[in-house]
Amino acid sequence: MRLFVALEIPEVAAQYIEQVQKQVRGEIRAERWQSLHNLHLTLHFLGEVEEKLVPDISRDMDIVSEIIPPFTLKVGGFGAFPTWERPRVLWLGLRGQIEPLKQLHLLLGKRFDLHPGLSYDQKLYRPHITLARGPKTGPQGVPAAEWNERFLSSEPPEWQVTRFHLFRSELRPEGAKHSILYTSTFGKDHGK
Repeated sequence: MRLFVALEIPEVAAQYIEQVQKQVRGEIRAERWQSLHNLHLTLHFLGEVEEKLVPDISRDMDIVSEIIPPFTLKVGGFGAFPTWERPRVLWLGLRGQIEPLKQLHLLLGKRFDLHPGLSYDQKLYRPHITLARGPKTGPQGVPAAEWNERFLSSEPPEWQVTRFHLFRSELRPEGAKHSILYTSTFGKDHGK
């Protein structure tokens, strides 16, 4: 089964992101706009995983969540991978308590390393919410500073992150369907 670990994005932030995406869509074309009904913040994409590893992954999530207290996030500015000048992915970053988010990512990775046969993306973690893939920008690339000023609120929505999830992703012709297999709550003694 195809799995990933992620945070859900609350409705108030999702509505804000949808409004931002609509404004950007009025400026540029893209190969594919990210559907916002599956909106999440990926911590680790695990890819194809044997079902027998799901209990171990769930236990790892609980071990890590016991030591990380809830934290707050808010939507940040525009970004692009790999570069502003030649973007393949257009995204919004995050602000707020980013250190606990990065610690969560790091500690999960250390736990996942203990399981032979479990692999995950080990690139530098850049938390982001994808808006579009294959954006068609002019020769100047993404006008991030201009868009940050024109499209983003000076006070974007802020939310409390209290839990994270193990998702199963099923690829379908109409788009990916994500279902939650397990949820772990921060700062909770899971009794393990």
